Amino acid sequence: MLLLSHNAFQTPTWQELKTRCSDENFQQLYELLAKHLRISHIAINKPIPPQSDDIDSENILRAPQNFTPLYGEFGPTTCSSPPTKEDFDAAFWVTAKQNDIYQTWAPRWTMFSRGNISEKARLLGLSSVHAAIEQGQHDGRGCAAVDLYAGIGYFAFSYLKAGVNQVLCWDINAWSIEGLRKGAKANKWDYATYGDHDAGFFDDGTNGEVKLLIFEESNENAPDRVRKMQASLPPIRHVNCGLLPSSQHSWRIAANVLDRELGGWIHVHGNFGISEIGDKAEGIRESLEHMSQSYGQHAAPQLEGIHQVKSYAPGVMHCVLDIYIPPADLH
Repeated sequence: MLLLSHNAFQTPTWQELKTRCSDENFQQLYELLAKHLRISHIAINKPIPPQSDDIDSENILRAPQNFTPLYGEFGPTTCSSPPTKEDFDAAFWVTAKQNDIYQTWAPRWTMFSRGNISEKARLLGLSSVHAAIEQGQHDGRGCAAVDLYAGIGYFAFSYLKAGVNQVLCWDINAWSIEGLRKGAKANKWDYATYGDHDAGFFDDGTNGEVKLLIFEESNENAPDRVRKMQASLPPIRHVNCGLLPSSQHSWRIAANVLDRELGGWIHVHGNFGISEIGDKAEGIRESLEHMSQSYGQHAAPQLEGIHQVKSYAPGVMHCVLDIYIPPADLH
């Protein structure tokens, strides 16, 4: 599949061609492109809007509402709510391979962020990730990570590939959850999916061998889930808060689910004005300090790094803050 940027045909030359050429002419062009590039589908991929079709409603599902197919069959334009197995089967699915990791998504229904590849690669080699893995190997307990906005596995898969024993994922978009399952299967990782009505499942501790625990529900349920299954989980050492433009809603949840005996790292994503990155980062560190104090952490969180992932808009950067939360005083 070829995904063109939203401004691919916006130059004066293309605009003039549009006035001179018919839709049939353009279809012939797309067919030639597909043949030359050895692809089956072409579409225009516009940025994910922050609001849904209802201008007053936030687009919390991160749905690609401005996706425009140009060539090839992308499946039905409507689906049930929530989508059914028949909807999933009828959709067109794409698989990409980055950093030796497969990721799968339905372009009509879910986003794929090509610009996140550097952050995925960074997690694979991040010293704090490998420190947690090595400590887990040394004490025999292993280590776990939590992704509070998992999507199709952008960052969750990097943790597993790096050697983390288990990753717990939360997302409310059923299409993202299906992509997460398909990607896990392509990477040969065992997974299990649970929703709002599976609260008692973990009482028997049967989830120990599953690499990916997928929760199709609000991440507000994460602290209660972790508390109920804690005896059968490795210590949670890393938490990813990967929502843009702000992941503020998840910070307290992240501080809550981190292992209190060992401490760990919270990776906070956000969009910051270039001139205020440092001030914003320190403000978030201070917020996490106040939050973590309520869970018994008395040592101040440490801002270990600020990583600029990509430009989000003129003067605005998508950044990731690596914040270390020290162990709590449990005595």
